[in-house]
Amino acid sequence: MKLLRSLSIRVLLVSVLSGGVGLTSAALSARYASERMATKVMGSWLRRSSARHRERCEAQPEQWSAGLLDGPQIFAYDAGTLASANGAAPPLDRALHARLGAVDGPAVADFRALLLGGGGLAQIRAAESGPCAVLQAVWPARSPESGVLLVGLAGVLGAALAAAALGVFLVVRPLSDRVRRLHGAAARVGDPRGYTPARRADDDELDRVGAALDRAHARIREDAARLERRRRDLELHLSDVAHDLRTPLASLQLAIEQAADVARDPAQVELFAGALRDCVYLAGLVSNLRLAAELEEGLDPAANEGGTDLSDAVERVVARLAALARRRGIALAHAVPDEAVLIRCHPVACEQAVGNVVENAVSYGDRGGHVAVVLKLEPEGGFCLTVADDGPGVLPAEIPRLGERTFRSDEARRRDPRGSGLGLAITGEVCRRCGFELSFSAEAPRGLRVMMRGARKEASRARGA
Repeated sequence: MKLLRSLSIRVLLVSVLSGGVGLTSAALSARYASERMATKVMGSWLRRSSARHRERCEAQPEQWSAGLLDGPQIFAYDAGTLASANGAAPPLDRALHARLGAVDGPAVADFRALLLGGGGLAQIRAAESGPCAVLQAVWPARSPESGVLLVGLAGVLGAALAAAALGVFLVVRPLSDRVRRLHGAAARVGDPRGYTPARRADDDELDRVGAALDRAHARIREDAARLERRRRDLELHLSDVAHDLRTPLASLQLAIEQAADVARDPAQVELFAGALRDCVYLAGLVSNLRLAAELEEGLDPAANEGGTDLSDAVERVVARLAALARRRGIALAHAVPDEAVLIRCHPVACEQAVGNVVENAVSYGDRGGHVAVVLKLEPEGGFCLTVADDGPGVLPAEIPRLGERTFRSDEARRRDPRGSGLGLAITGEVCRRCGFELSFSAEAPRGLRVMMRGARKEASRARGA
């Protein structure tokens, strides 16, 4: 609309200016033609009546003049001095006088330029000598009447407005529509559903711009499809690799735990503790990568009609990380209700979301620290899972960014350069899709508290039943 208004105003201004110039040109041309015609008529009239005027002038040359009211005025001049005996006479036009011929010759008429006031004059030689030898008639210019000017101005303005409206309808609006169409196409280039071809049948500059947009859209869609195929192939390959690594990593973790149990040398014990930590980290990373690939492929973690027992998931996570906590000198405790806590979440996604939080608390805690995992039932069919530790924690300014993919706190990077923040990001994604609330808060005097809240499924049963 902005372009339409701008072009419409310009068309209107151009139309009005063109109409004004046309009116002025027409008025000047009409005046020029009328004055030329009047000058010729005046010269002819002066030639026919010069003898009669000379006779009357010679009777009283000091007072003589002839003419009509607001019309042509005739004065007599001496042939020798080129001056008039009548003091009211205007000076003789000497340039016109130089063109005079013999007595009774044709009158010489001259038209005055419009910029000098218009009108005209004519001279004739009535005698060879005497005070009335040369007659000069002056024809004043006539100004058009105001009514005529107003009518002409109104006509020109009306014609200008009509031309402007016609120009807007035939030129500006179609141009604005085409530009709007190009703008819409440019805004949706690459959109697989909302893009409409911008090229039309017209082979002009705007149509060539539309054709360029169409080609750009086609290239973007081809590149996007190729990248999407590569991404899917990579995710499928990653999922397959992660699946193949789970069994050997679990066997390796079990072997390290068994070797650590029989080791007596403190250096060996410390070495096995580090190896166990690395093994747990790799197992968690592989599981997170596989779950991330499945989520990208369309896995809905909330699509579980039967429900998942969150209490069982918590106990499996604690059992899996108990050896790592013991080797690192961290007391890992947990408490769950006696009854099953059924939630609408995929079993693998549920256990991975809980495991990521507990593993972070165990992996980054200080020796001699504590990690508590508490699952409680809340009123109105809710649950609350809390994982609290007394480790180094994070800075208050960093708490809002926990759960962002690739974000890790400065303290976590200082203590262990491994990791990319994928674990908490996966937990946050699972909670978001399942409708759970995930929150982080600092513990006093140190540590971090992670809370997961949500709704339970309607059905419940006693554990072990």
